[in-house]
Amino acid sequence: MDKQTLFAMLQSIRERYMLGPKIGDYEIGARVDFALSKELIKRSEDGNFIITDKGIDLLEGRLKWEDI
Repeated sequence: MDKQTLFAMLQSIRERYMLGPKIGDYEIGARVDFALSKELIKRSEDGNFIITDKGIDLLEGRLKWEDI
């Protein structure tokens, strides 16, 4: 997974509660599967995606890309 693509999706979820536009060569499903498997996002009770503390740590630089 491309770091820039994933960061754009996480930021969009964090700010707008939406996955955001397609960025890079990764389909939405691949981005979501990757983020779910790395516990960067989770499903809310109403079925939307929310960013986890781990995802916020990654965005804010407290967690390195290599450590996810």
